[in-house]
Amino acid sequence: MECKRCGNKDPTYFYKGHRGYYCRRCIKFKRVLIDEDISEINYDVNSASFDYEFNYELTPAQVEVSKKANGLITNEDVLLYCVCGAGKTEICVESISSYLAKGLKVCYAISRKEVVIELAERFTSIFPKAKVTAVYGSHHDEIYGDLIVCTTHQLYRYHNSFDLLILDEVDAFPLKGNETLMDIALKSSKGHIIFSTATIDSDLKRVLSKRKYQKISLYTRPSNKPLIVPMTYRNIKLLCLMRMYKIMRNMTNQAIIFVQSKKLCKLLYILYSKFFSSTYVYSDLNKRNENISNFKNKQYQFIFSTTVLERGITIKNVNVIIIDFIKNRFDESSYIQMLGRVGRGIDNPNGEAYVLTSYKNKNVINAIEYINKANSYL
Repeated sequence: MECKRCGNKDPTYFYKGHRGYYCRRCIKFKRVLIDEDISEINYDVNSASFDYEFNYELTPAQVEVSKKANGLITNEDVLLYCVCGAGKTEICVESISSYLAKGLKVCYAISRKEVVIELAERFTSIFPKAKVTAVYGSHHDEIYGDLIVCTTHQLYRYHNSFDLLILDEVDAFPLKGNETLMDIALKSSKGHIIFSTATIDSDLKRVLSKRKYQKISLYTRPSNKPLIVPMTYRNIKLLCLMRMYKIMRNMTNQAIIFVQSKKLCKLLYILYSKFFSSTYVYSDLNKRNENISNFKNKQYQFIFSTTVLERGITIKNVNVIIIDFIKNRFDESSYIQMLGRVGRGIDNPNGEAYVLTSYKNKNVINAIEYINKANSYL
């Protein structure tokens, strides 16, 4: 017995209801009977939608990687391994175009709905003749288009449907550590997949070990400037927070201040907003989008944030401060992503990054080694 949607074969997950057996491993995505056929989404792609245009030029390195990925993806999967800010989205455009030109179905999937909305807008300008459809939790009345951009959770709607699936940030929540969602995501593809990431974790290694793929790496950003290496400070919590006050007082740029919990996020906002222009954000905050938008619009100098802002956000001239008081709450991947918010873009390659920690932090050490290795390719 096997679940057609998530591939589960463990008999402990199967339950017999009045209509027959169904899988409880993936039931939150809607009940599917074991004997029920799950057909692919059938829709037509406008073959004229392939035409694309950038309002900027890709770097020679980006062009080289883009062409290499496009040459490989018709025959096998691709692992697109690029540093934060290298332009993974732009690198995928040529592959998307080549599939659309053949009338084939393409999806770009990523974890958070805010990034889906932003990417849908970007792809609409890049592919002016294509219908770009954004699909996420509260926005799924329309699920068809020439190019579908969706959250990874929404891939359950597209069983065996895409000729090209681009899984961006495959090491991020909710795919990270979620074998069921990963299996559903993989089964939405009937062709090949571009796995796009800046870090490779054990979950991704497990997936890739079962697939035929080629790895393509890009260690440089379009600015051709080095990634920012953080300044680190280790002491007791109170002295770390006093040091952060001094850093904030001397800072002229905006900054994202990453913390490890919603409780600490709210507490530090209350304390420091008395002295600095600040806002805050965490995943289930009602004013989440409003506060992020206000920060992007320069209404505040500082934003206290959980990992909700560690990926998919680009803000010019932003610095980063990381507060780490709980061992392993931030892993190496999180550090690389948080620090990767600094120095993005050709016109703003500089910035400041600080890590304030209360213990000897192996994940910080590993992240700095990663950054130094990437910088050695310049």
